[in-house]
Amino acid sequence: MDCPRTPSESFRFVYTINRDFISYALVSMLSVIRSQTRRCEFHIVHDGDIHDADQSHIGNLIQANGAVVAFHRVGESFPRQFAQHSDWDVSVLYRLALPQILPAEIGRVVYLDGDTLVRGPLDELFNQDLGDSGLAAVPEAHPAVERLGLPPESAYLNSGVLAIDLAVWRSKRTSQAMLDKVMQDPDRWVYPDQDILAVQFAGGWTRLAPEYNVTHRFFSGPDALPLPTPDPHVIHFSGQGSKPWQTWRPHPFADEFWQLAEAVRDAGFDLPKRPQKKRRWYQRGPVAAYRNRRRRIRQQRRDKAAAERQMRRAMLQARDREMVLQFAGEMTVRRGPFAGLRYPEAYSHGSTLAAKLLGTYEAELQPVLNRLLAKDYPVIIDVGGAEGYYAIGCAMRWPDARVLAYELQREARAAIAEMAAANGVEDRLVVQAECMFGDLYGRRGLVICDIEGGEAELLVDERAAEAFADSDFLIETHDLFRPGICERLHEQFAATHDVTVIDAILDDERPRHWSLPELANLSIPRQAQVLGERRAGPMQWLLCESKHPFPHRPTTAKHAA
Repeated sequence: MDCPRTPSESFRFVYTINRDFISYALVSMLSVIRSQTRRCEFHIVHDGDIHDADQSHIGNLIQANGAVVAFHRVGESFPRQFAQHSDWDVSVLYRLALPQILPAEIGRVVYLDGDTLVRGPLDELFNQDLGDSGLAAVPEAHPAVERLGLPPESAYLNSGVLAIDLAVWRSKRTSQAMLDKVMQDPDRWVYPDQDILAVQFAGGWTRLAPEYNVTHRFFSGPDALPLPTPDPHVIHFSGQGSKPWQTWRPHPFADEFWQLAEAVRDAGFDLPKRPQKKRRWYQRGPVAAYRNRRRRIRQQRRDKAAAERQMRRAMLQARDREMVLQFAGEMTVRRGPFAGLRYPEAYSHGSTLAAKLLGTYEAELQPVLNRLLAKDYPVIIDVGGAEGYYAIGCAMRWPDARVLAYELQREARAAIAEMAAANGVEDRLVVQAECMFGDLYGRRGLVICDIEGGEAELLVDERAAEAFADSDFLIETHDLFRPGICERLHEQFAATHDVTVIDAILDDERPRHWSLPELANLSIPRQAQVLGERRAGPMQWLLCESKHPFPHRPTTAKHAA
């Protein structure tokens, strides 16, 4: 995308590359220029293999696109001998020494790997409060936390996109401390730059939202995460063999890469042609033509089914809005434990709004919640916060508790913040993007989890007994997506918790369980439409109450459906 420029201080971007990666990094730089609101200033750190002719060639392309570029050669004191201990090129470590390499007048920078594609403005990265660490990055679930011997509550990070305050690093001699670690135990660093950053900061860095570093874990395999937004800010073509120039396999953002690659190629830089799938002998001739025809037909059917699902989704959303206006137009939850919760707009992320406003949403849990209200939780964590129904409802009912809401989707996180302000609890609510195992480790409070099958990756862990023993958990399990996950979690928590299984009631049976006066004149099928939650099938919750009991607090009024 091309963004209008504003006449203010330039954004400073840093790349650390060798000569072989010039062309790919230039694709990234062009994507930066075309997506930012301010003039861009690039700083390329290299080891002397980018010659004067290369620098002039690169400078001409960057200047022709309205930006400026400077080159910085790494000094002789850098521990290049690390290359003897690793398959990684030593240039991956240059980002650790940026305060020493770049001029002293350069403060805030954003570091980008050369295999990134920037698609949106990065103003937030330059305005982000980096705290005492002077570092912001996107966290990543990774077994390296255990391998590196980090505290289990720590989070690992991906170093492909970093916001760095070089002034803070200079004042604290952070770079020198990290470079000293390089050769103290060089065989320890499997992913050198990330490992050293993780050890140096041990979780004490500012988290960026995942849309600023969308890696292969959002695209690869059946367990790929959903995109945090349909229009991510930074695509990171991470993973060997999965970059656009390495494989013909489809990637949703490969076309954008190759469009920019043409501009780099036209400027005289060498770039490989786009890989094509090889056609073998059985993929030619009349048999192949027949197979291709059948493949096209199957694809057309899939496309038609996807279009029909989208139409149905839009129809159901329109029907939900209609029911909200007809039966709950005041946009305030009428009954249940969260009665009085105000919605600033008619928006519900991933679920029906009418049932929430009428107070029957997941009403199977209301007796449980009314019982939990007697417990004095210091912290409440809502994993899969959606638009904030549970997070803000809990903040209202537990006025002394600190509430953390984790929600991967950018739009939903904005809705949580808006609803928190509308209900006056914004000072006690912290909104984060992705929840990691370490975020729950050793906590003492209530954890509510609904992440559409992601509970398998987040909660199933051999360290669960020590990690989760002190908290109560209310988990929506999704055997439809992860067969057997309910039973597995039940077995895992049974040793440290008292576990109760709660069955969900299907939509067509809900009017028989909850009869509302405002729906009395409707037929049973129509009531089922209004109260329905549109679940894909039978499901269950697990209530896991810690065997280390919580103190009680004064009795709270109940608002049952």
